[in-house]
Amino acid sequence: MYIAILVLIGLLSLFLYKRYMPVRGIGKWELNSITHHDDVAFVDIRDYQTSYREQAEHILCIPLPYLKRQAGDIPDKDIILIISDRVEKNLSTRILRNKGVRVIGYHCAKS
Repeated sequence: MYIAILVLIGLLSLFLYKRYMPVRGIGKWELNSITHHDDVAFVDIRDYQTSYREQAEHILCIPLPYLKRQAGDIPDKDIILIISDRVEKNLSTRILRNKGVRVIGYHCAKS
């Protein structure tokens, strides 16, 4: 019985860590001051219903549920994420770092 409780507490702790523990090493960027750079790629991980309003040709739109599957579509550049909340930032940064992608910043777009 104690082992089952410890396993459940461990799984819950892992779930909470991945979602809510801040990821170090990425900074906040404002897209108003950023123009199109050749050495930086912008990836919008918000859902399609939210991100279609602010489409730009240099922003790659890959929603968070598709990120593991389509990480190979991301160019081999430094990445700035466009997110809607900090949970998306934490989850997507951890997914992309596991795939070998370097995330350098994020922009929190309020919808």
